[in-house]
Amino acid sequence: MTPEAAAETFVETLVIGGGPGGTPAAMALAQAGRRVLLVEAGQGLGGTCLFSGCIPSKIFRETAFRRQEAARASEFGLGDAPSTLPEVNWSTVQSRRHRILAQRAGGALAKANSLPTLEVVFGRARLTGPRSAVIERAGEPNRTIQFKTAILAPGSVPKHLPIPGADLPGVLDSETLISIGFVPDSLALIGGGPIGIEMAQIFAQLGTKVSVLEAAPRILGPVDATLADLLAQHLTDSGIALETGVTLAKIEGVEDAHQVHFTRDGESHSIAAQVVAIVAGRHPNVAGLGLETTVVRHGPHGIHVSDSLETDEPGIFAIGDVVGHPMFAHWANAQAHAVARHILGQPAAFPHPEHNSAVIFSSPEIGMVGLTEEAARARNDKISVAEYDYRIDARAQISGETLGRLRIVYREDDQRIVGVHVLAEGAADLMGEAALAVRNGLTLEQIAASIHPHPTLTEAFGLTALSALARPSQG
Repeated sequence: MTPEAAAETFVETLVIGGGPGGTPAAMALAQAGRRVLLVEAGQGLGGTCLFSGCIPSKIFRETAFRRQEAARASEFGLGDAPSTLPEVNWSTVQSRRHRILAQRAGGALAKANSLPTLEVVFGRARLTGPRSAVIERAGEPNRTIQFKTAILAPGSVPKHLPIPGADLPGVLDSETLISIGFVPDSLALIGGGPIGIEMAQIFAQLGTKVSVLEAAPRILGPVDATLADLLAQHLTDSGIALETGVTLAKIEGVEDAHQVHFTRDGESHSIAAQVVAIVAGRHPNVAGLGLETTVVRHGPHGIHVSDSLETDEPGIFAIGDVVGHPMFAHWANAQAHAVARHILGQPAAFPHPEHNSAVIFSSPEIGMVGLTEEAARARNDKISVAEYDYRIDARAQISGETLGRLRIVYREDDQRIVGVHVLAEGAADLMGEAALAVRNGLTLEQIAASIHPHPTLTEAFGLTALSALARPSQG
């Protein structure tokens, strides 16, 4: 029996999705005194990033990294010989994950509940028209909502590839891989993007035999090619099997394992693994939003929006993964604040993809801001790249993490920086300076004139800029 509809509620703004896009947008509007209703379909505020993406994978990475560090203790004068790798207590790792997620989700909900004009509801919201929606909660009457403006931020879901056998028991996606109850003996990851590479190294460092299968000619396609190739060689040297340029044929169940069949250059191959995970990216989550009751358009790459993130339905905005790439929590957050300011009638600086920063938490990490060399040359043939090899870096030598490269992409005519790309353990913490440089169009001279502390990884920015300025003028 369908629950009887409850009384109609009017709010100034309805926000669908309580992740890193929807939650800050709702809070910003509520802090300005607007009456806001935030509806989240999941278990808490935080979205994919908190529950099955950014945060859980980094919790696993921290365990894997520390395990590897334990084996290197003698390099730093701790013990006389390489240490035996510690046993992995996976239940403790997973308990730690649950504890951190609960703490962060609880903190976000407490902050939201402290705002008197913001109501948070856990349920499913579906548009029923350009200014109306219904909220469905199991066992409760449906709730009808009327709104003045709406922000759609339902995030994304894992891509499911049309491979025979992809639905077999034990074939996981990126979200179910996070919840795995054991460290597998062997793991085949289908997808050589950021998720696949991060998880490949994590499990390899935990003792799993790992294979990565990627359809493209190389892993990490959007990443600076030089850095991607350096990391690929490092992965291979560490025992991870990289299979690129492959066409997947099927997945078969074989006793307690799986067999992944693929072709490359017309030849058939297969890999056996205890666990197979399809981690070939994510796609916008538009299902069940009720977009058909509006004029909001969407396609394979997400909801269509204007430069101000407004859909074709005036007053309805969309942010985060649901509008397509780039799919990052910090990107959704930047969009959220811009949209909130726009709705409030305040000047809003909408983020531009060319200024986005991102980190792939591989080992070593890859940080990137702005255009790659390839993308920059496609727009302007007068492009140069200044490089720095972290093998000569004092801080890298001290930490024992000397595999790394800094690449600064700049225009030759005015020496303005259009891209910064770093492979280094600690690259994540360098992206603040890189983002400021690219966003504000700083020049090599300005970077060189900034005094960087020594010994730090960040002084490489100044040294690289000075080296580039010392080059003979280029014709």
